[in-house]
Amino acid sequence: MKPFSSILVESRHGVARVTLNRPERRNAFDAGMARELCEAFETLGLDHSVRCILLTGAGSAFCAGADIGWMKPDRELSAQQARTDADQLIKMYRAIDECPCPVVARVHGPAFGGGVGLVAACDVAVANEAATFALSEARLGLVPAVIAPFLLRKTGESFVRRFTLTGEPFSAPVARHHNLVHDLVPRDRLDSRVAELADAVTSLAPLAARRTKALLRRLSSRFDAEPWSECVEANAQARLSAEAQEGLLAFLEKRPPAWTAGGVDHGQKRDGRKSHDADRTRA
Repeated sequence: MKPFSSILVESRHGVARVTLNRPERRNAFDAGMARELCEAFETLGLDHSVRCILLTGAGSAFCAGADIGWMKPDRELSAQQARTDADQLIKMYRAIDECPCPVVARVHGPAFGGGVGLVAACDVAVANEAATFALSEARLGLVPAVIAPFLLRKTGESFVRRFTLTGEPFSAPVARHHNLVHDLVPRDRLDSRVAELADAVTSLAPLAARRTKALLRRLSSRFDAEPWSECVEANAQARLSAEAQEGLLAFLEKRPPAWTAGGVDHGQKRDGRKSHDADRTRA
C-alpha cells in the first residue's frame, strides 16, 4: 500500500494496523485524513490476506475528533463545500463500518466528538481504564450528525441523548456499561488484550468471518440513502451556522461562547459583521 501523510498502515501475519498519525493535533482529522482512512480501509478490505484490522492513534490521544484548524470560523466556506466535507466524513465512517474483515479499536487515550464515532464504527473496541470520552459538538454550535447513526446502533438512543444533550465527558467504565467499548483493561494490559483479540479473530475461518460480518450488517441495517443524506445536510447546516462560528471562535479564544436564546447575536457575528449563513445556505 502507498505511504500516507496522516496515517500509518502496517500489515503482518494477517493483522493490519492503521494508526492515526497526527499526534501534535491529538490525531484530530481533517479532509485529508478522512480521505486516507477511507482509502486504507477500502484497500485492506479487498485484500483477503488481511484477517483483522486494528485502529489506534499515535501519541497520548486516540482521536480528538475534527481538527479545529480545519473547522476554524474564519475559513470561507460555501454550503456546497460544507456538504462535500460532511459527505467525505460519512464515507470515512462507512468505510470502517462496512470493511469486510473485522475491525478492532484500540482506545488508549481521549476520544472526543468524531473520535467517539470512530470507536462506534469498529466491530470490537477495547480501552484502558484511563480513556476518556466526550460528545461535545453542541458546545461548539455543531451537531453530531455524521456519527449519530453509528452511535445509536452501538449504544442506544437513551445514551446518545444523555451525552450529546449535555456535552459532559464520560469515563471508560461508562463507555463499557453502554457498549461503546466492549473490553476494559488496565493501562499495562491494553496491548496484550488487543493481541489476544487479534489472535481470536485470525483463528476464525477467513471466509466465514467475512460472511458473518456481512450477514450481521444485512440483518441490522436500518439506514438507507435518505437518512445518510439527512445526516450530511444536518452536519453542513450546523457548520455554516452563526452558532458554530461563535462556538469555534470562543474555543480558539479560550472564552465562554456568547449564546442567546434565539441564536448568536440575532445573526450578527461578534465583530459586528452580518452573518452570511443564509446566503451560504441558498448556495
